[in-house]
Amino acid sequence: MDKKSSKPLKKSLIIILIIALLIILGLGIYTYLDRMGEQPAEKPTAKEKGPDVREPVVTVPPEVQAPNSGPKPEAVDICKENWENLQNLFAYLDQQDYIASRQLPGGTFAHFKVLLARLINNPPFVQRETDDLMRILQNKTHFFRELGKKNTLLLRDILRREGDIMESSFAILYEAMTLQEQCKAHKFALQAPLKDVYPYAVFFLNTLGGSSYLIRRDSRLRMLTQYYSLLILHQANQHKLNKLGLDIRPSLEVLIRDLKSTTNLSRKETYIETLKSIRAEY
Repeated sequence: MDKKSSKPLKKSLIIILIIALLIILGLGIYTYLDRMGEQPAEKPTAKEKGPDVREPVVTVPPEVQAPNSGPKPEAVDICKENWENLQNLFAYLDQQDYIASRQLPGGTFAHFKVLLARLINNPPFVQRETDDLMRILQNKTHFFRELGKKNTLLLRDILRREGDIMESSFAILYEAMTLQEQCKAHKFALQAPLKDVYPYAVFFLNTLGGSSYLIRRDSRLRMLTQYYSLLILHQANQHKLNKLGLDIRPSLEVLIRDLKSTTNLSRKETYIETLKSIRAEY
């Protein structure tokens, strides 16, 4: 083989070696994070019974409420009620030893507002993700890159230790998002506009990075994340914010099927009915 023909071959070998190195590095970082979070969680003490919160008045937008839900409740100040639920949730988290030991300035509520703003300002790649290997790798390590090691482990600790309050916590946070416009005159402090949350719904429902993240989590967290991602995508459709045109129907069918066979979600029937009412609109 002459010197001229060997140059393209050498160049190709170098490119292949670089790509292989990137894959190994990306997977290595992700595996390392998973292993760091695999220590067995401490069993909750008698005091750790979860926050004293009432059921959210609204857990899905009014237009997608499950049919035959019975008489409407008496008029209540849902803005005040959601605010109190938020405060109770984060006050409960502040009391947990594994969080208190981290000495978060301003407590968990102030800290999570900062983290939320950081994630909203730096969304993952949700368009043409597979066109670029680097985009796939960046999506797989998105939360670690944007939040850092300490915050990633904090979130992982909460998800592992607070499984008993996961359903109510997701409902409270989602309700806060849906009430932003209605409650903006109140001291509403959770800022998560639909257009900024939409990329994360697409991320979990339709990217390799989001899928690889969920497949490593337990089934309860995976299904809750998919459920609220679908509600957000449905809202985006209604407000003409689904700029990528993601089809909601395939994910709806898969999650309805998964929910029917699960036994670890206490509100699964409500979730199924809500998803069926959404499906009927498509």
